[in-house]
Amino acid sequence: MQPKIIIAVALIIGMLMVVSAFIELQQSKDEILHLLTEQSASLIETVNQSSINALNSSEEIEFLIAERLFNNARLIRKLDSLNLLTHQKLVEIGKENSLFRINIFNKDGTRVLSNRIPEKDHPHGEKNINRFEELEPILKNGLSEFAIGLKQAEFTDEQRFAVTVARSNNRGAIVINLNAEEFLEFRKRIGLGKIIRDISDNPGIEYIVLQDSIGILAAGNSVDTMNTILSDTFLINAISSDRIYSRTHFYKNKEVFETVKRLNYDDEVIGIFRIGLTLDEVRAVEDRMVRRLIIISLVLAAIGVIILSIIFTTQNLKAVSNEFKKFKTFTSTVLENMGEAVIVVDDKMQITLFNKSSENLFKTKGDQIINKDLFDLSGEIFLSLSDYCKDNNENCADVSIDTKIGDEKKYLNLNFTRNLDEAGKNNFIIVINDLTEARRLEEESKRKEKLSAMGELASGVAHEIRNPINAIGMIAQRLDKEFKVEKDSDEYHSITGLLKSEVTRINKIITQFLSYAKPLSLQLKNVDSKNFFDDIYRLFSEQAKLKGIELIKMSDQSFDMTIDPELIKQSLMNLVQNAIEAVDKKGKVEINYFRRGNYLFIEVSDNGKGIPESDRNKIFDLYYTSKPEGTGLGLSIVQKIIAEHNGTIEVFSEVNKYTKFKITIPQK
Repeated sequence: MQPKIIIAVALIIGMLMVVSAFIELQQSKDEILHLLTEQSASLIETVNQSSINALNSSEEIEFLIAERLFNNARLIRKLDSLNLLTHQKLVEIGKENSLFRINIFNKDGTRVLSNRIPEKDHPHGEKNINRFEELEPILKNGLSEFAIGLKQAEFTDEQRFAVTVARSNNRGAIVINLNAEEFLEFRKRIGLGKIIRDISDNPGIEYIVLQDSIGILAAGNSVDTMNTILSDTFLINAISSDRIYSRTHFYKNKEVFETVKRLNYDDEVIGIFRIGLTLDEVRAVEDRMVRRLIIISLVLAAIGVIILSIIFTTQNLKAVSNEFKKFKTFTSTVLENMGEAVIVVDDKMQITLFNKSSENLFKTKGDQIINKDLFDLSGEIFLSLSDYCKDNNENCADVSIDTKIGDEKKYLNLNFTRNLDEAGKNNFIIVINDLTEARRLEEESKRKEKLSAMGELASGVAHEIRNPINAIGMIAQRLDKEFKVEKDSDEYHSITGLLKSEVTRINKIITQFLSYAKPLSLQLKNVDSKNFFDDIYRLFSEQAKLKGIELIKMSDQSFDMTIDPELIKQSLMNLVQNAIEAVDKKGKVEINYFRRGNYLFIEVSDNGKGIPESDRNKIFDLYYTSKPEGTGLGLSIVQKIIAEHNGTIEVFSEVNKYTKFKITIPQK
């Protein structure tokens, strides 16, 4: 072939490569923009729904508070109709039910009775208190009851939540209120502003803003000003429709990908959510493609040099041979330094290549395993290779196996490739991905989701049954105090006392349920490890001695730990108590701790009866217990505390041999 034709062909190929790279650049940009559109749409839908849920939660809590106050007011109305109310009685009712103020008004709106304890020199006098205008719906219009709701305290900066009911026989009104501080604080913690600030702090999000036609209603921490809706046609279209709108937009002289959706609540338009995502990834793709174009140009120049050298020299065969050797060396280097474990075996299943990642995975040096049988390294891998490649298949991907390497259980993904060597004999390349950690994280995530769902269910059930239980307790108290029994009096009082104690016990269980469902507030501190674990040891040493078991603290290392000391102590007390209960006399319980890199490791182990394999995946489930008197909350709370520390807890056990709980907590 003539040199001119070869050069022309090379130029055409080069142009095709450049055009292909340019097209790939455009496609990559389009794909990333498409992904951004989908992700931002999903994000804005999540923010929108979370905001609606927050508003619904606030209304629901306000309804529950009002209903509780109405129940108390109706009970007081009943006592009022029986002429049983006194100042002292109102004080007792207020204390028992955590009510701030109980006021009784006559039909003229003048207060005639209250649980208020007089205070010397207080600006609010005890007489001539008239609330006729406030109570007009009942005193004048005949309404039986209504919720006053939140109102400002008259002589303090505090807020009150109040309801009122009509007294029997139209004699006036009863007003009950409580201090709304906790309710208002809770509403702040679950409000729109909190949701927006928390989400906007995530990487890749430039801003999240909720605004209406007047201005900004809520925004992330970094937002101080935004262009108005009425000044932007795009935003006007967005607030006029329920569709999701997207565009590229400049914010603080930086190009962002903005997604906008209208927020509706109770058929009313609140405003629009605007979410700005960074376009750094798109720009990075463009930069990579530009670099690729430069590299392609350099490669084309190199190819031109090679072609010219082939045309004008007679040593093309030698050049090809040298290039092949270079390629072979490069391939060997790549295989040796790959992140995945790579093993090559010949047709006799003897190992001929064992890279560094394989050494790390199997904890075996390459020079100790080369020319050994694959079966000696791993029987499971040998059998998998035999089963999947015995029918002359060239590639067999995604073969998953469970195996043990040393004392560790591993979950491996295998890929096999059949090749012919220079002599025409078969050899097999085995690429191994260690998916153990990924599987563990996946199981941990599923467990957290399950616990979260069960916790929410427990919270809902607990709230629903608490009011009727309290009512039963109050009825039992009244029966015990107000009714005289002439016959079998002792048995009658014993039964009412038992009823009250059982109501108290149920309330205690409900409180535990609500405590688990309530979000934890970490108080992270730097704590000396030796002092901390010495305290844990002292808490249980006497109990272990009385039971005749050996309690051992395996480490005396002293270093700073960043933890919530009270919550971690609660978790360890639960684990150590379980370990002590699991071993018999002369048994052994060990507590160990150490730090490696940026992680704190804590281990609690015993040589007791162990945990059956069928139960190991259930022990962290809410309400699961193997103890007759257990509530099933202990290990669930432990797992929740460790998760709040961004840590993990694992259990290793063998029946009738040992059980070990291993906690891993990241440190600064």
